[in-house]
Amino acid sequence: MEATVKYVMLILDTEAARNMSEAEGQAWYEKGGGGSGKLVESGHQLAPPATARTVRAGGVTDGPFMETKEALGGFSVLETDSLEEAVEIAKTWPGVDRGWITIEVRPTVEM
Repeated sequence: MEATVKYVMLILDTEAARNMSEAEGQAWYEKGGGGSGKLVESGHQLAPPATARTVRAGGVTDGPFMETKEALGGFSVLETDSLEEAVEIAKTWPGVDRGWITIEVRPTVEM
């Protein structure tokens, strides 16, 4: 039997996702994970990108200043038997079907 692996779902959201009403946001949060039972950690929402500080070799700057309409909005952790299973769960995440969010699924590495 294959051991389960933890996968991080990096949730990249758009302006539309960040501008949901409180009721829409609550419904979105409750639906997260598609009821798969594989969600290990949830609810790690990040503050807006404008609140970030970016540390680089040349110093510290305000915000991420990325040339993109998407920004890292949060993350969740799944524990599944395969990357394929984690991807199938990510496909069910609210907002993916509307183009509001993109999810990068990445396996974790034990340190």
